[in-house]
Amino acid sequence: MLIKPSINMLVVENDIAILQRCRELILNEGHKVRTAESVGEALNIIQKQPGDVDIMLLSLELPGWGGMTLINILKKARSEILIVAMSTNCGEEAIEAMRAGAYDCIRKSFTADRFWTKMNRAIEAFRLRHQLDILSRQRQSALSKVRHGENLLAILQSFTDGLVVTDWQTHIVLFNTKAATLFGLTGKNASERPISECIASDELFSLFMRAINSDSSLASLMADEEPVIKIGERALRVHVYPVKNEGGTVIGAAGLFHDVSKISAMDKLRSDFFSMVSHELKSPLSSLLMQISVVLDGLAGELTDKQNDLLGKAKEKTKGMITLVNDILDYRRIEEGKSIQKIERLDLAEILQRTVELMRLSAEEKGIAIKCQIAEKLPSFSGDMSGIEAIFVNLISNAIKYTLKKGTVKVTLDKSGKDVQFKVVDNGIGIPPEDIDRVFEKFHRIKTEETRSIGGSGLGLSIVKGIADAHNGSVHVESKLGKGTTFIVSLPIEE
Repeated sequence: MLIKPSINMLVVENDIAILQRCRELILNEGHKVRTAESVGEALNIIQKQPGDVDIMLLSLELPGWGGMTLINILKKARSEILIVAMSTNCGEEAIEAMRAGAYDCIRKSFTADRFWTKMNRAIEAFRLRHQLDILSRQRQSALSKVRHGENLLAILQSFTDGLVVTDWQTHIVLFNTKAATLFGLTGKNASERPISECIASDELFSLFMRAINSDSSLASLMADEEPVIKIGERALRVHVYPVKNEGGTVIGAAGLFHDVSKISAMDKLRSDFFSMVSHELKSPLSSLLMQISVVLDGLAGELTDKQNDLLGKAKEKTKGMITLVNDILDYRRIEEGKSIQKIERLDLAEILQRTVELMRLSAEEKGIAIKCQIAEKLPSFSGDMSGIEAIFVNLISNAIKYTLKKGTVKVTLDKSGKDVQFKVVDNGIGIPPEDIDRVFEKFHRIKTEETRSIGGSGLGLSIVKGIADAHNGSVHVESKLGKGTTFIVSLPIEE
């Protein structure tokens, strides 16, 4: 009988009741467990005792540095630690965590049975990865020996993720039960045959070839690469890496397949729902805004100061809702590849001047000065009118929102090499270093005391990047906390 060794676990949770519950459950199963109540405490444990953490059970609702920050840090620095997220509802934030590298999510209202259903899968995943690492680094002189390791095979066959191992010619030499189910593999139709003949996916074949042909510099980059690819009706998160013998020679490749079809289906359902609701809301909200404006203008009779104040606030909230609806619809078009509606010759200088004038009022209300500098005789540019307007509006309004009273927003439009370059510079609150790499993610918003009262959908910068990409352009951000932020959009000039 195979006795499986205990696992070293770290539970990171600031709710003491949940922390103790997890600790008791883990200890009762004979595993080792340590606890931390913050990201800082967890990092301290990992840094001082690097071998003491195999699996981390991580709350996504920690104060200060959140759980997502820790996932991103460990993904780069300690990718061997398997992370299982914990959340109140395992909703949007949990999906984001799994995309960032978490293996699964457990609801905090778990029962003991539900807890171990999830955790046993995670333990199996960790043990498999550990065994494969041993296989590739130490104990394998030839891939054929893998097929005769009874203990290793027992673990591989019980694993809930698919595994396929090939030789250096991409011929399949090993696959587990889950892979057989995913791809319809059998000993007769798959053994010793090229993976490209058994699994119809050019993208997957490319990943295996890259792993087999990788040198040491490329291998380190591929370690962080886990693309989601479509094979048949399934969406699979794939991790492919080279397998080497004791001499360091690449003799094959191993691929792990995690089925994320349900997550992809949830994404599509959520996206379709947002689109439907947005379309249904746009017309009545616009009508409501018009009616509030009519009343505020005194066309329906005299108003008291109190009524004026309340209706003014209602008008601003309604305008905010309309902006949110428009952002969702714009982002939906980008996701569907429809961000460009019509390509035409554009006068970028005229579009920018008009946009700045439209936004000058909202800047003046905060005492913010807008300075606009447009170069003369800009080269010809062809693009989508509404898309370019959206770039200008989103970046300028963003600068106004995140600049304090009596600040300055400088807008420039100039030629730079083979591009037209649009730049927005503010002397506002700036962006924390840990958020710089995430500002273009959809729904991501900077969470600090200074931004708590600032409204927004979290989609504006995602829309800017999507439209810039659709025009074969780019967007870049530079920022210093407390000093200000610069966004630079480069759009290619016609030859």
